[in-house]
Amino acid sequence: MKKALEFDGSELDGRTIRLDESQSRQTTPGRGRGTPRGRGTPGRGGRGARTPNPPSANMFVKGLSYDTTNESLQAAFDGSTGARVITDRDTGNSKGFGYIDFPDVSSAEAAMKRMQGARVDGRAITLDFATPRDNSGGDRGGRGRGGRGFGGGRGRGGRGGRGGSNPAAAANKGAIQDFAGKKMTFDSDSD
Repeated sequence: MKKALEFDGSELDGRTIRLDESQSRQTTPGRGRGTPRGRGTPGRGGRGARTPNPPSANMFVKGLSYDTTNESLQAAFDGSTGARVITDRDTGNSKGFGYIDFPDVSSAEAAMKRMQGARVDGRAITLDFATPRDNSGGDRGGRGRGGRGFGGGRGRGGRGGRGGSNPAAAANKGAIQDFAGKKMTFDSDSD
């Protein structure tokens, strides 16, 4: 390497060569990449180690084959009470992840230890405990960001889009509306 650094400042094909000794990166698990090119923000996730969710009776599985079905996923996990492969709403194709239900937390923990990194339908899977779903009915989709992506997030505010629990709005959705305005007539004055 010292020999290469001797060429610093010399010229090759009419261009000046600039060489500098690189410094190794200091990486901290879970701190993101933080590169100057804008890929990742220091301290905001990235591809570092993440803290697993607290144990629960539901498990999240990712890295599934697109051929995996609810039945084959449940069959891969002894003692599970149910399995759901998440599919695209429009095409019906698998999104490559799903959820497995267990009767209790201890059986889910045992399955996690036994199956982490195992292969299901030819693909290595990654497991984590799922966070419980909030079945209140509102705030689906958007995670409270309110309209980002269309017009830069201006004007919508509030909670996320779609979902909600307004029965009046749900009753009007997709229906042909009756005219509820006033009928106005204008005199035909000839000026």
